[in-house]
Amino acid sequence: MTKIKCILFDIGGVLVDWHMSWITSEVSTRFDIKEDLIISAFDKHLPELDSGKINESNFWRKIAIETKSDSLKNTKESLWDTYFRKNAVPKTEVKKFSVDLKQNGFTIGIISNIEKVTHNIVNDWNIISHFEYQFMSYQIGLSKPDPRIYEHVIQRLPYSVDEILFIDDKPSNVESAENCGMSSIHFRNLDDLQSALNQLEVRI
Repeated sequence: MTKIKCILFDIGGVLVDWHMSWITSEVSTRFDIKEDLIISAFDKHLPELDSGKINESNFWRKIAIETKSDSLKNTKESLWDTYFRKNAVPKTEVKKFSVDLKQNGFTIGIISNIEKVTHNIVNDWNIISHFEYQFMSYQIGLSKPDPRIYEHVIQRLPYSVDEILFIDDKPSNVESAENCGMSSIHFRNLDDLQSALNQLEVRI
């Protein structure tokens, strides 16, 4: 019989089909900025946005300064709203699977690197309302793979760490969670996830 009682999901890449390259490509084309410059600026400033240290307008201002783009600096549009809504797609089969887990007695939750705008969109899509625990990076002030976000979660769940399982599409996030004592699965697709859960005797 499995020890696992609580299963935590990532959002982007697990519950939602989303790749950061989609927004860097869109911004590159629209504002005529080399994409490698945008990616470099994202790597530098995205953790500040995800952890709630800056808001979206300040984020794009920092990206504009890094990439020397006056047109981006002057935009008032929520580019996260525009391009997340345009490109991201909810993974309805993964949502259904999470519902099945809950109906079979497992507690389900979320740990996500996310900012306020994207969080609002995901709420609009009604794909996370059934999750009992929701740990959003911008609300906590920490983002994955910082081990402190996992420690924050462990301290606030009514389970011992060996009863918690974490699912994420990024190996660095999985590794960090494992280093904090969580069982973790690197998500690739639903079939692989179900196979990995079966190996842990998590069955529905």
